[in-house]
This record gives sequence, structure tokens and C-alpha cells, in this order.
Amino acid sequence: MYRVFLADDEPWIVISLKNLIDWGKYGFLICGEATDGMKAWERIQRTKPDLILSDIKMPGMDGIELIQKVREERLPAEVAIISGYSDFEYARAGLKYGCTDYLIKPVDEEELISCLEKVKKKLDGMHGHDPEEEAEEEGYRSEGRLLKEILQYIRDNYRTVTQQQLAEEFGISISSVSQMIKRRTGKSYSDHLLEIRICKAQELLRLTNDSIEDISEKVGYSDYFYFLKVFKKATGISPSAFRRNLS
Repeated sequence: MYRVFLADDEPWIVISLKNLIDWGKYGFLICGEATDGMKAWERIQRTKPDLILSDIKMPGMDGIELIQKVREERLPAEVAIISGYSDFEYARAGLKYGCTDYLIKPVDEEELISCLEKVKKKLDGMHGHDPEEEAEEEGYRSEGRLLKEILQYIRDNYRTVTQQQLAEEFGISISSVSQMIKRRTGKSYSDHLLEIRICKAQELLRLTNDSIEDISEKVGYSDYFYFLKVFKKATGISPSAFRRNLS
């Protein structure tokens, strides 16, 4: 299954595109999104989409500059421009960098499907196989790669990370973050984060002489008494009892 990245400075356009069709039916899955050019470029480098649907007018870096960066870095992605402008100058600028299609807002269903079919045919020829035969497996692998990055981000930022932060960082919805973690780990986001924090607290209790109150703050709990409560619920004993048992 081929991966699509959506870039448009109007969030409602991104939402509209996501809901316009059943992407999987046409051999595509949405791997990320952004509402400004700079974030789009950062996320495109990480998610490595097969198709980029990009608006022309965006803050930070416009669509033409984004396409230029993609080509300069030799990323193997097809690009289609989305714009509210019917001026051929924009289309010509896009074609200069090898854009596959030029869609005028508001994008209708038939126009989008036609674009995807054109891109899919081209990608099928480049890859020398029919991705529909591997759709489920490839989709699972793509999600697995993204989840690996999300889980690493949580481990690196466990003290302050939030689902909103993850959604913004990886260009997906909060519900997608939660569902992906649950589907692939069997735990909710909250339970997964709690597990990391409690493990880190146990490590600090073993290896340092820090006060329990300091450890509480170091693992992300500003409320000391709440930390005592969740630690005991997770381990069956209090932090002080855990430390005494190490002696």
C-alpha cells in the first residue's frame, strides 16, 4: 500500500481530503499531514511518502519550494499540487519539478480518484509489482515504522509528553495515536506512559539517593501524593517500601 502525505495551511482542507474517499480502496494510506511548509518538509523526510499532496500557498515554505526540496534531496515521491489558484503559472512551476497532477480547490471526489489512479499506475510500474496483493502487510509495516518512532519519542520525552504533542509532531490525529499504540502494544497510551514512568522511578530508587519527592518530579509527576498513589497501584508497594526492600 502506498503512503500519502497531505500538506495544506487550512486544517479543514486536510480533514476534508482525509474524509473525501476510502484511501485504502485505491491502494493508499495517509502517513502524515502538516499545515505549514517547514513542518511538512520535516515530516516528509521522516515518513518517506510515495505521494505528496501539497497546497501552493503555505507559511514557512510554499508548495513549490517544498517540491524543489523533495527533488533536490532525491526523495522518490510523486507530487500533486492542490491550489485555489487556476493560474497556469503555478501549474507550470509545478510541472518544472515533475508534478504528476494539479488539483483545483475544492477538490472533488472524481478528480482526486483520477489523480490517485494515475499515480498508482506510475508507482506500480516503478516497483514492478501490484501493491494490492501486499496491501495489508505493507500497511502493517508502515504503521509499525511510525509506531516505533512514536514509542521512542515517548521514551525520550516521558516527563512531559502529551498525546496532543505526539499528534502535532507526527502529523496524525490524537485518536490515531491512541488507537495505534493500543493496537500494536495491547496497552492504552496512558498505561504505556505510566509503565515507562514507574520503571524510571524504580531505577532512580535503586541507583540514587534522591528523595522520593525529587524522583516524583524527575519522572513527570508534579503532584507528589498522586505519584505515591500511582506507584503503589502499579507495583503493590509504596516507593519507600520498594527502596527498603533493596537493602
